Amino acid sequence: MKVLRDHKMISIEDYRQIENISVNLNCEIHGKKLDLYCKKHDIAVCVVCIPSDHKSCSSSDVISIDEASKNAKLSTSLLDLEGTISATIDNVRLCIEDREIALTNVDQDKQTISKTITDTRKNLNEYLDKLERKLLLELKSKHENCKSEIMKILIKLRQMETEVEKMKEQTLQMKRFASDLQVFLGTRQLNQVLCKKVGSLKEEIRDYTNNNMEIEVNHVISSLMNEVKQFGEIRVSEAMVELQLKDAKTDQAQIQIYGLSQSIQNVNLKLIQKFDIKESEPSIYGCVLLPDDKIIIIDDESGKLMEYNYDGQHIRDIPVSDRPDSLTLVDTDCIAVTYGLHSSDGLEWKDIKYHRCR
Repeated sequence: MKVLRDHKMISIEDYRQIENISVNLNCEIHGKKLDLYCKKHDIAVCVVCIPSDHKSCSSSDVISIDEASKNAKLSTSLLDLEGTISATIDNVRLCIEDREIALTNVDQDKQTISKTITDTRKNLNEYLDKLERKLLLELKSKHENCKSEIMKILIKLRQMETEVEKMKEQTLQMKRFASDLQVFLGTRQLNQVLCKKVGSLKEEIRDYTNNNMEIEVNHVISSLMNEVKQFGEIRVSEAMVELQLKDAKTDQAQIQIYGLSQSIQNVNLKLIQKFDIKESEPSIYGCVLLPDDKIIIIDDESGKLMEYNYDGQHIRDIPVSDRPDSLTLVDTDCIAVTYGLHSSDGLEWKDIKYHRCR
């Protein structure tokens, strides 16, 4: 049909993967369709927003939303969102692990104290039965209080982990099946939600304390049974927890910001790092810098790829099917390798995480 000529068609199965991903395509202020983008303010706007809020913006600053959202699935913002989600999940899991360790320590404290009480009790007469029961009840009460506080935090953290895992799944499905416009707007909206969760997590761990229980047994119990009215005292000491959370990159620009053009004659190079190549006489044809600061270098002479870390330490050799000519980064774990005219392979996609070629 003519009216559907410019529509992008996807299968029902693919749509069901993204139907629960909420991307607002209309202006929250005016209710109009978001069909423009202001590069100066880095915001999607409708036609009503321009005369009211963007009078000072030049015509070159305001472009169509379709132009702005081109190649959104390959944008740095989407990659940063995925990285932020992964880092947040790691942070949540780190907090959960810390609380689980604290829970174990409290249980161990309880067991240690219980054993101390029991061992001491063996040398006392029936007079201490009442004092022993009183102290064990106090221990149980304080232990349950400490355990209850930790469990409350663990419940919140596990809920946050589930929510961030869901965001990760939504991001993957949005990347695979959503349109560029949905990815463009969805990325920004998910980033905002994620920033709030990261802030909430940082606020949550700021008040973490470790409650360590210990007992101080009265030293005169064995000789002064008639004078002792208290078997011991259960004390809970608090120590602040210092967790080092990963700082993920958030709110990165998704649209390239064009500055003043600069002649190449005015560009000065600066040496950042220098290291020696493993091979004695390598034939270097090119290299690519990975997101984790590792470097993959082409050795045309030996017909392989060499991986180094940022400090110049050789990590591994990655085999390829022929003598490589050039390479480029496609995704965080995938590179594309091209071969010269002498090769019949032409182009090869290589999963550098698992060494899988296709």
